[in-house]
Amino acid sequence: MVPLLAWSGSLLGAMILAMPDRASADSWGGSLAVTSDYLVRGISRSNQDPAVQLDLHYSSDLGIIAGAFASNAQLNREDYHGAELSGFLGFAWRNGDDWAGRLLASYYAYPWSEFGSRYNYVELDADVAYRGWLQLNLNYSPDAPRFVPYRGLISVTEAAAEINLQRPIVDKLSATAGLGYSHLAGEDSAGYVYWSAGGAYDLGPVSLAVSYADTSSGAKTLFYNEAVRGRWTGTVIWRF
Repeated sequence: MVPLLAWSGSLLGAMILAMPDRASADSWGGSLAVTSDYLVRGISRSNQDPAVQLDLHYSSDLGIIAGAFASNAQLNREDYHGAELSGFLGFAWRNGDDWAGRLLASYYAYPWSEFGSRYNYVELDADVAYRGWLQLNLNYSPDAPRFVPYRGLISVTEAAAEINLQRPIVDKLSATAGLGYSHLAGEDSAGYVYWSAGGAYDLGPVSLAVSYADTSSGAKTLFYNEAVRGRWTGTVIWRF
């Protein structure tokens, strides 16, 4: 875990120094998506059920970005069906047509879950993209929720590094792939590898994506088995 995060952090730092330009203009945007399973770092947040998701965001000409996200969610199979609500604030920049990056601070809340605010957590993200086909993500949370046997729900630190690729194959069809590592602290701390591979088809404002996602066996010590088993997912996204 330490070598991976150190290498990723060094690469990210070098990229940030090479990107002095700010965002180009004020703009509003968003997306509406329907997915067969809401996965975050290889783990289902909808208990393997479909999810409807809405994103709204604003970007200023100074590079400031802010927005909100909503999705139905069920973090624990024994919990109620509820929702995930999040807000984020950060800074984005570009360097010509080659490099783009952003720094984000996000807050996630689950107001209708059985455990209420005990699920809520903060996450810090640093993302860098090269020409739209290579993306590096670093994530850190000081209070991620985690279930520990005989103790229940506790807050722990979580750190993750992830690389995603998307390359055109023919016309509007692209191949996609992702590889990441996440480590959760606390009692019986553990880390796990997660990955995905699939394809995406761009239809202008609408995109279709299909992928297969799975995790290493280390995830089973942190989450219940159904949440970490390999699965195919399909997603339709409308961007506006």
